[in-house]
Amino acid sequence: QRQRLNVPMAKDAATGQLRPVKWEEALARVKDAMAERCPEGGRDMKAIAGKLADAESLVALKDLMNRLGCENLTTESQVAGLSADVRSSYLMNSQIAGVDEADCILLIGSNPRKESPVLNSRIRKANYEGVQVGIVGEDVDLTFATAHLGDSLASLKDLVSSSKKASSAFAQTFKQAKKPMVIVGPGVLQSADRDVLLNEIHAFVEAAKTVVSQEWNGYNILHDAAARVGALDVGFVPSLRSEEVEKKGKDKAKFVYLLGADDWSEEEVPEGAFVVYQGHHGDLGANRADVVLPGAAFTEKPGLYVNSEGRVQAARRAVPPVGEARDDWKIIRALSEVIGEDATLPYSDLGGVRARLAQVAPHFASVDVAPEQPMWLNGQYFGAFASKVKKDAKAAKKPLRTPIENFYMTDVISRASRAMAKATQARQQGLSA
Repeated sequence: QRQRLNVPMAKDAATGQLRPVKWEEALARVKDAMAERCPEGGRDMKAIAGKLADAESLVALKDLMNRLGCENLTTESQVAGLSADVRSSYLMNSQIAGVDEADCILLIGSNPRKESPVLNSRIRKANYEGVQVGIVGEDVDLTFATAHLGDSLASLKDLVSSSKKASSAFAQTFKQAKKPMVIVGPGVLQSADRDVLLNEIHAFVEAAKTVVSQEWNGYNILHDAAARVGALDVGFVPSLRSEEVEKKGKDKAKFVYLLGADDWSEEEVPEGAFVVYQGHHGDLGANRADVVLPGAAFTEKPGLYVNSEGRVQAARRAVPPVGEARDDWKIIRALSEVIGEDATLPYSDLGGVRARLAQVAPHFASVDVAPEQPMWLNGQYFGAFASKVKKDAKAAKKPLRTPIENFYMTDVISRASRAMAKATQARQQGLSA
């Protein structure tokens, strides 16, 4: 119950402090702020979704923002180089079970021990059975033998070199492998140079020949946020116009809607913007908010999520929401009705919002079903993408680092946990001993 948000709140004009208000007043404040701050409509708005957002709330917020004329939608640590139109560009195409088929595994900017312990244990099992594992990025201890090739993408050249003499045993193994598996992690996806890096990696995959073939797709993306694949599936991404505005430093949104987003950077939320925070814990987002709308945590509501494989998974309510908190998609639906008839979303129950999800992405109708192999369109996509990416030789030589510094505190829930605070303290004491 630490730091839980259990009542709607709005900032008091006199004191500048958040105070409890009724739901009706909170939603009316949001409506009035939209009208006052955004006379040109959605062009002055922005929405950022957090790493724990469920698919229902993502599609509801996207629908509402689009009805208001806003296309500036993004997630925390937005991975701009991944196309929402090309599923093979952002999924773990081999699936986790593919580790058992792979005869060589290459990790690029990934530390699966922190990012996906279940996957790490699978790789460990394969390694014990003789599969060699190479690392490009931080030289980390994954609890099994690995070959550290270097800390930047410059290390990849040897793996596709035409020279018969490879500089490492792993390079020789990779060249001879029939089903090599390449796993690209958050160290690449959340890098400031991610577009350049992804373009370089794809060129490497094309040159390697055996990574992707008619019988095998060994190109894999490993995400570290529960909401990211679902966001890409429903198209919760910025439009091309919004991306260009942001790159030019002209992103001056006057109204920002944070859907459980707490790990954004300062430049993503302009100073002076009216901020709405919808979430379940008092963290960075709530501290910055002008209005707080209390939502349910994932344990307190039914919700759909999509894992790195592209498999839709259902969470069920274990306990009721605290206080006056509500399911996230219901809050957005209520807000749309308050804003006006033109903004009102056409669904009003869970079946309706899930039907909308299936309309946007048909695989949402099949829960816990292994997805079919997505059509490999990366060649066409990255071919067009390459022309938009500025060549940067320095980027390929920059060290790759995992963004996860503290395994025990990676989101708003674990940061508010007493148990995780004790684990963090014990870890720090162990490091200093």
